[in-house]
Amino acid sequence: MDLVLNVVLRRAVETLLVLLVLSVLVFLLTSLAPGDPAEEILRRGGIQPTAGSVAALRAELGLDLPLPVRYVQWLSDVVRGDLGLSYVDRSPVTAEIVSRLPATLRLAGAAALVAAGLALLASLRPRGLGGRVVTAVTVVVASVPPYIVGVLMISVVAVGLRALPTGGDTAAGAVVLPALTLGLAGAATLTRLLRADLAQALALPFVRLAAAKGLSPRRAVTVHALRVAAPNAIMAGGAALADLVAGAVVVETLFSWPGVGQLAISAIRQRDLPVVQAYVLVIGAATVLLLALADLCVAVADPRVRRP
Repeated sequence: MDLVLNVVLRRAVETLLVLLVLSVLVFLLTSLAPGDPAEEILRRGGIQPTAGSVAALRAELGLDLPLPVRYVQWLSDVVRGDLGLSYVDRSPVTAEIVSRLPATLRLAGAAALVAAGLALLASLRPRGLGGRVVTAVTVVVASVPPYIVGVLMISVVAVGLRALPTGGDTAAGAVVLPALTLGLAGAATLTRLLRADLAQALALPFVRLAAAKGLSPRRAVTVHALRVAAPNAIMAGGAALADLVAGAVVVETLFSWPGVGQLAISAIRQRDLPVVQAYVLVIGAATVLLLALADLCVAVADPRVRRP
């Protein structure tokens, strides 16, 4: 128990340091971007920027302060949950992110179920018809950009067959096509890693001995091989889920899915830097936390990684 606690504390400290570095990078990239935020806000408000009005607004927003001071103030606001105000309509960015985050998480969760289900089918029955078909499809899909897969899905399934809606999240079954588009690419990586780990596990002496004593192939896989392959599968699953959350921006835009990815694309087009900054920070933090959680699960499942 002490070893597990030490691993948890060590991973927590490492995660906090990574998040701190992430916050510095996000702040610098958005603060050093071309253009003056004060001028942008005035123009969007229908006011012609002048030297006096720009200077006054910069002082009001704290943009005339030194960069380190601005970073500390910004970080303290972020810790309190304040991500600033949008340049477009001066609405709180936090409220925008919070209102759209559930849709992104729902899409990523559905895509993760698709990826995990296909990977298990292809790995547990690699010589069956279903396993061969899944492997072939995922390999082909992984070599094609997601937006092309999405366009094909819309053209064939939604427009040609009229079986599912083309976009949005209100109609029944609206999540199916976006989840398939996002999950198929993730399934290819999971399938490749899981099949390789299971093949190595099945070649271990104790698994071969159990099979020689009469253990059925299915029980050899589910009882012994999966336990050996579990740590790598957990890490691969955590990385795949992080990729699904980060990669949802393309699928959300293509299928008009009202998530944070679609919000970010709209903000980029309108040069709404606070929204872009918040999106990068939230997605980056989610990626770091998912990988840290997967790392902790591996530490609990595999005593070998609990190094002092």
